[in-house]
Amino acid sequence: MSIEDLAVYLGDSKRTIYKYIAGGDCPPYIRISAKNIKFDRADVDNWLESKKVFPVSGGKQMNELKLIGDAKEMIKDSVRRGKLRWMPRAKAVLQFAQEKAGKDGFELAGTEHILLGILSVKECMGSTVLNNLGVNPSKCNQMYSKLCHPSGEKVTGKAKLSDDINKVINCAYSQAAEWRHTYIGSEHLLIGILLAGVGNGFEILTALDVTSEKVLEETAKLIVCKPQMER
Repeated sequence: MSIEDLAVYLGDSKRTIYKYIAGGDCPPYIRISAKNIKFDRADVDNWLESKKVFPVSGGKQMNELKLIGDAKEMIKDSVRRGKLRWMPRAKAVLQFAQEKAGKDGFELAGTEHILLGILSVKECMGSTVLNNLGVNPSKCNQMYSKLCHPSGEKVTGKAKLSDDINKVINCAYSQAAEWRHTYIGSEHLLIGILLAGVGNGFEILTALDVTSEKVLEETAKLIVCKPQMER
């Protein structure tokens, strides 16, 4: 992860990142040269973890997202299974998926809603990967409308997460394990859509010539992806 990538990931300017480095309050990094500094995503996430603020003793973390019903339970279950932390933007993607599906008249959120969530959550890594691959969010929304025909009549109650999304999450965990990551981010959900190969989200990405190989290659340029060691 470069200075530019870190700036996008944190939502700061490059100048601010250099101030962090100069002040010594920054994630561990590798200095190749004065202007060529690299960060490991895992180190960045651990540094962010240390910045968490608890408003009161025993209280909830201030940056905890309140997810809708089964999305929250699905995350809890997947954490128990994989013991991996869900990053705030990955949680926000699931939250968006449920809200978008319900707003558009669907009782189930599908992989297409996960894709739109990745494109809608500001400065998430999955969105950066898609942008680097030339994916236009407006085009994705047009294809979504054409494929799914949203009614715009909001459903009663909450949109549930489909079995397809559960498959995406399982694939996201598999890829995170392959990369030896200790967290689930939006980039894992993106590759999960392609590896699961189900739903309209997969169809939209395929129509845009976005393949798992391209996403894997582009993600590896932005963050440290270490293949599992053979045993």
